[in-house]
Amino acid sequence: MEHTENQWTLDQEAFEAQIQAGDFSVRPHAMQHAVKEGFTIGDMVDVALRGLMLEEYPDRRRRLIYADVDVAGMRVPLHVICEHRQPDAPVDFVTAYIVADADWETPTRRRRRR
Repeated sequence: MEHTENQWTLDQEAFEAQIQAGDFSVRPHAMQHAVKEGFTIGDMVDVALRGLMLEEYPDRRRRLIYADVDVAGMRVPLHVICEHRQPDAPVDFVTAYIVADADWETPTRRRRRR
C-alpha cells in the first residue's frame, strides 16, 4: 500500500521480522554512542523489539523507541532511532543513546525548551 509522507506508518510486523532475521544495519553514529556509553547492538535490538514507541517521524520513515537496558550492572534508559523505508528493506539503527537528563524530564518526556 502506498502512503503519502503524512500518512506513512511503520509496518510493525515487517519491522520486527527484519530485525529478528538479522536484516538490519547499525549506522556509525549509533556505534559511536554504543562504544562511548557501553551498550551493545544486542541492547539496541532488544529496545527495538520490546520497547515503547515514543515518537514517529513519517517524513524520514523513522521512529524513536525507548526501553531500559543493563549497562555495567546498572539499569539505564536507552533511546533507539530506527528507520524502515519499506516492508522488505533492512532496518537501519540510525542512532542510539542513553537518555540525558538535560534533554528529557523522564525517559519518555522531553524537557520543555525555555
